[in-house]
Amino acid sequence: MKRSLLLLLLTLCPYWVFSQSKGYELTVDATGGLGLTNLSKYSVGISVINGYRINDKFALGLGVGFKYAETLYYYSNDKTLGDYESRDNKFLVPVFAQVKFNFTEGKISPFIIGDVGYTFDVGKNPNKNLEALFVEPIVGVDFKSAKTTWYLGLGANIQQHHYEYFHISDVIKSSEKTIKGMAPTLTLHFGVAF
Repeated sequence: MKRSLLLLLLTLCPYWVFSQSKGYELTVDATGGLGLTNLSKYSVGISVINGYRINDKFALGLGVGFKYAETLYYYSNDKTLGDYESRDNKFLVPVFAQVKFNFTEGKISPFIIGDVGYTFDVGKNPNKNLEALFVEPIVGVDFKSAKTTWYLGLGANIQQHHYEYFHISDVIKSSEKTIKGMAPTLTLHFGVAF
């Protein structure tokens, strides 16, 4: 019995040594974004990611955040009056899954992140034109210290988006339709993982 217990302990010893780089990881991520089309002008936000580090290179997480953004929700084209667009200040709650891969195990480590999630619009405007799926690939660099990891990253948030288009013309009847597409935003990330 003692020999079996000793053999089990010796077998698990490498696992315990390896598991020092494993475990729960809490990340706080602040972002600022610049819209790449007229659908979205800018955004600022903060997210909290509850993650699990599988090893020094690979981590998984679930995140929730709050984002403020200015986006297009109505556009009209009138032959006499010209073009008119209406924008709204959006209050958004993104919920997402995250996969992170670090390329090296050193104190300075480049990484790539993939976020996939759904954005909930909690603002007062009944037109919830950003309440939809999104993806965001991020590249960046970790700066590791004894207890925390600081990082900088650059991402491309691709959010499903729609707006109402209204056309007025002397030649054809007035028409209104919903235009669907993607609202890409270039995002800067600054965060800390505990």
